[in-house]
Amino acid sequence: MEKLVIFGGSGGLGKPLTKKLKKDFKVYSLSSKDVDVTNFNEVKDFFSLNEIDIVVNLSGYNFNLILHKYNYDNHFEIQKQIKINIEGNINILSSCLPHMRNKNFGRIILISSILSSNPVAGTSIYSGCKAFIDNLVKTCSIENLRKGITCNSIQLGYFDGGMTYQIPEKLIEQIKNDIPLKRFGNISELENTINYLIHTPYITGTSIKLNGGLVF
Repeated sequence: MEKLVIFGGSGGLGKPLTKKLKKDFKVYSLSSKDVDVTNFNEVKDFFSLNEIDIVVNLSGYNFNLILHKYNYDNHFEIQKQIKINIEGNINILSSCLPHMRNKNFGRIILISSILSSNPVAGTSIYSGCKAFIDNLVKTCSIENLRKGITCNSIQLGYFDGGMTYQIPEKLIEQIKNDIPLKRFGNISELENTINYLIHTPYITGTSIKLNGGLVF
């Protein structure tokens, strides 16, 4: 049975996704307490001890901020976004790739956001980090495809769980009305997309838009 790791496995999307993927894979579901993705040594140690075939990174962090209001008081939150959303993905890729290259097989799926393509006011740092991820998978794919490794991202729209519920309640129904399907995505749709990317090696270096048809 192939070994799959989910970083961010304890979150609102991670927990139900872990249950579903356990049907087909040996799943390591990790929270930030298990492995801090911003700590290179912790990430490296995990992959040194576990020969992982498939990586799914759900970990992420958002802090909304209008750019002209940036100051020292919110500097920590800005840096935390960059460390988790950018450095975290770099740490994961650089640590998982050596084993995958030796084995001539690997699947890497990073979670991006609809905000990468369609940013909104207040999300500049988060949107920029997610755009970084969408470009990172392209280079990773170019460098590793000949070794049987694919790397893709999923641009998540608004889902029933996770960061969606950081949105003020008064905006929830407005957002649903803007989505052509008039609802949030569900965990089965995310699972299906992940399985599709795992079992379709001809798709690589791509960002899949999973957003119910929503465009701004």
